[in-house]
Amino acid sequence: SMVVDSAYSSELPVSPTIPLVFFAAFVLGLLIPFSLIYANSLLDNKIHNKSDLEKMVVNVPVLAELPKLGKKDEQMVRKEDRSVLGESMRILRTNLDYLIRSKSDKHNVIYVTSSVPGEGKTFVASNLALIFSNTDKKVLLIGADIRNPKFYSFFSKKEVDILGKKGRNKDIGLTEYLYDDSLTTQDIINPLLVHTNTIDVIYSGKIPPNPTELLMSDKMKILLGEMSLKYDYVVVDTAPLMVVSDTLLISEFADHIIYVLRAGVTETKVIEFPLKLQAEGKLKGLSFVVNGVKATNLGYGGTYGYGYGKSTKKWWKF
Repeated sequence: SMVVDSAYSSELPVSPTIPLVFFAAFVLGLLIPFSLIYANSLLDNKIHNKSDLEKMVVNVPVLAELPKLGKKDEQMVRKEDRSVLGESMRILRTNLDYLIRSKSDKHNVIYVTSSVPGEGKTFVASNLALIFSNTDKKVLLIGADIRNPKFYSFFSKKEVDILGKKGRNKDIGLTEYLYDDSLTTQDIINPLLVHTNTIDVIYSGKIPPNPTELLMSDKMKILLGEMSLKYDYVVVDTAPLMVVSDTLLISEFADHIIYVLRAGVTETKVIEFPLKLQAEGKLKGLSFVVNGVKATNLGYGGTYGYGYGKSTKKWWKF
């Protein structure tokens, strides 16, 4: 046999090709995360903040977005509250008051409702009453969700004192007033001192066997009419609209209806329901509030720490 050419080895590796490997890793490193983010955005059908909602509703005002609170965070606004909750409630008060003042006559009966329980309507109604009372206005808070009363538990174990009565009576409230003709409004109104804020509260009372019939009675209309003349603002916590028909039964007595949505929970398709009711003339004075917005999604400066909160955010905390 004869050797044609001598065997030799290349100084460069045949495989793998290092530049090609790095390029493929770079492309995959970008492609996979962006694909996951894009897929998540396509599948995400939740409302996350005020900006999301404003893209969906054109002719209905979005009054405010409220921050997501932790279990240890203060749940009720104080008179000189400079927290994110306090500032966001002031924005809500200002925008709502603008709508109220734009009317020629007195329009001060405000319903607060939602789609389902757990979206924060009782929280919003309570703090709305408190923030109105900050301006030395006379405010009445009514618990009209008589199937699922929450007011008494919301105000219990907090800095709340009774004014003018021996104690708060959760067993005599709106329900008892509607079926017992011997009761007057003075029997069911509870004056409360919450921190340094003074408001009057009508609790829901006991859960009745016939809530629909009670709310349809003339006494409900008379009560709201009388309280509208007596108070600067009447804030009414009503039942969730997609669960029961109670709120629709008394919607004609409201001047403004605040619809509460919970960020990261309420689906975008739910928005069609109140808008449809408004188009049918069943909801008047409709507006929205987005509750439970994460700090990173707040649109008015909740993440910047420019000194408007209780404490200024430190430069090293991002």
